[in-house]
Amino acid sequence: MSYEGPPNKLAVSMIRQNTTLSLALLFLIPILSLGETQQTEVVFERYSSGTYLKPIPVYQVAQLNYIAVMDLAGAFEVNVFENAQVRKKVFRLNNLKIKLSAYTHYVMIDERVIQMPHPAIYQNEDIYLPLAAFSEILKHEKIVRNFHLIRGVPQTIPEIQQPAASIYNINNVQIVERANGVMIRIQTAKSFREASVKAWLNRKEWLYITIPGGQIDVVNFKEPPFPNDGTLRKMVVNQLDDVVQLSFRIAGDVESVDVLYGDYPAEVIVNLRKPYTIDSRHLLNKEREKWRIDKIVLDAGHGGKDSGTISPGGLQEKDVALDVVQRLGKLIQERTDVQVVYTRNSDVFIPLWERTKIANEAGGKLFVSVHVNASKNRSASGFETFLLRPGKSQEAIEVAELENSAVRLEEDQTRYGDLSSQQLILATMAQSAFMRNSETLAAQIQEEFDKELQGVNRGVKQAGFIVLIGASMPNVLVELGFLSNSRDESRLKRASYRQKAAEAIFQALIKYKTRHETLISAG
Repeated sequence: MSYEGPPNKLAVSMIRQNTTLSLALLFLIPILSLGETQQTEVVFERYSSGTYLKPIPVYQVAQLNYIAVMDLAGAFEVNVFENAQVRKKVFRLNNLKIKLSAYTHYVMIDERVIQMPHPAIYQNEDIYLPLAAFSEILKHEKIVRNFHLIRGVPQTIPEIQQPAASIYNINNVQIVERANGVMIRIQTAKSFREASVKAWLNRKEWLYITIPGGQIDVVNFKEPPFPNDGTLRKMVVNQLDDVVQLSFRIAGDVESVDVLYGDYPAEVIVNLRKPYTIDSRHLLNKEREKWRIDKIVLDAGHGGKDSGTISPGGLQEKDVALDVVQRLGKLIQERTDVQVVYTRNSDVFIPLWERTKIANEAGGKLFVSVHVNASKNRSASGFETFLLRPGKSQEAIEVAELENSAVRLEEDQTRYGDLSSQQLILATMAQSAFMRNSETLAAQIQEEFDKELQGVNRGVKQAGFIVLIGASMPNVLVELGFLSNSRDESRLKRASYRQKAAEAIFQALIKYKTRHETLISAG
């Protein structure tokens, strides 16, 4: 629960009673101390809304203000996950994962480590955080705008003793193996003077790093995990008077060593560069993986204010298309490991240009647009699949004009210009890299339709569909039947028939995927 207005004496009293305050009243009352009868508390102001959270207690430890994690989570109304054995707590604020450990100076937010000047402490199965330092972290992460102390009687916890300041300033070492080398991240409790840290190679068998002014717990320091078959194999830690030396056994070729420094958080970074080599097998496998069909974009035609064609009985194209696409997506998700991206998954209007934009930005490998046909000739019936090319027949041109008519419902129609034959030729040339694959997929869909569906197989055709323009992947547009034909309308009304249509497209996609990936594996 949160509250509007600055935290003053009356406001705090009303907040504790869960009473909402008017802004006018709040601004008339100055911020006051609660006197000497109430414990000191703190109120956080949310960054996103500017509202105030419920006050939480403030504790004093060695004249420093601390807050309890469980009190903080209660104010934000979030759950806390705890590992009591290692005294760690994890919770989320603003979709950021926050990890806390007792008796350390560090807070982990997602994968970032942030240092506090004073450590977190542990008592009564809870972690207590230094108020000022942790509040600054919350402000930096845009979780809160500010915090306000409501001063009362300072409450101390006698059992908690401020940990003695650690003499150690080398806290942790991480090894990050990369394709072109290794990064050693040495996390420190202070920033070391630039150029003071030295790193060098000894006969390309050992790497030595010396840190003047460094202090490390040699007995309890844990060796970092080393990647299997990595460049580094082991680490030896030594404290030589006022100098820390870290020695690493090298197992691979190293060309050069660089030392860098970080301040937020404080760390020393040592980069080892390996000789540049080309692993042709790795590159080939990477290229093959790039062409693997792992994401399919399904486009349900029309939607929202654009109903598409409507049968004499009131059956709308947008509803049939969405139902078949959802059935098809379910089959793909349940029977394969291929990811499905929908241009729409509900009855909403999506401009034609935005559909291929969605497909491209999602990194789709195939684009299938599902529609239902109509014709002035009521006897016209059957299923067909289209490619993006200038229409060769008047019939194909009319189908494209019918599906492209959705442009008239868009607010900005100028982006399409005049869709002339010349422009379609240019668009087709831009997609020529995928044309043969599109033809193969279209033929496979028609073959499966012929097995599963009733009606006339009208074959693979080509026409200028705006929805296919710009798709950087093989793409087809499917017409399931004619709503202007009574027999096709009757079939498309049946859920069982729409399921067969989805099954047919699914089988075509699987066969196309298998053939395609077999070819790239053989290459």
